[in-house]
Amino acid sequence: MKLDIRRATREDAAELDRLNTRFNGAGSLSPAAIARSLAENEQEQVYVAVQGERLVGFCCVQLFKSFCYSRHYVEITELFVEEAYRRRQVATRLMQHVEAEYRGRNIGGFQLFTGGTNQNAQRFYEKMGYTKTDELMYRKRL
Repeated sequence: MKLDIRRATREDAAELDRLNTRFNGAGSLSPAAIARSLAENEQEQVYVAVQGERLVGFCCVQLFKSFCYSRHYVEITELFVEEAYRRRQVATRLMQHVEAEYRGRNIGGFQLFTGGTNQNAQRFYEKMGYTKTDELMYRKRL
């Protein structure tokens, strides 16, 4: 399977909308809002897996900088691969691409959150070299 990994562009907005609807359900951002975010959001980078003309997965990444630490952290905030393309190294290739992209940029490491019951994702991330931490996430919705 020929698969290309690259940064998303505004032209990918409709396909990202299709994938995000499968990932997060209906009611997500419109393709126009996704295109604006891709063009204007300097904090987030979006990488896509492309087979032919079709996007089959995406990975969203944010760089976190703080005066408290001498090195920055990269957070993988979203990772999604279409069901038909799972177990074909698409997620692995996306993660490897992102890690290679950020290495050498004063990065102390990579971090991510996943669901406590999402065993498939946990196994995948552990296979990629990520380890579970004792930190807890707290959230306050507005």
